[in-house]
Amino acid sequence: MSHTPELPERYVCDGCHAVYAGTVTRESGSYHYSAPDECAACGTTEFIQFEQYVRRRTQ
Repeated sequence: MSHTPELPERYVCDGCHAVYAGTVTRESGSYHYSAPDECAACGTTEFIQFEQYVRRRTQ
């Protein structure tokens, strides 16, 4: 049986639209993803989950 790797949650910078993989943290025995603290490209701290960004741009 082959193993399928987990796809990390992705976040889009609200300022420059760079895409980031979420930062993994372990809480209560399970893993969670969170947005970066700051965009390395433009310095903003506002991020949107990738799925929400795609829906917002296509509506």
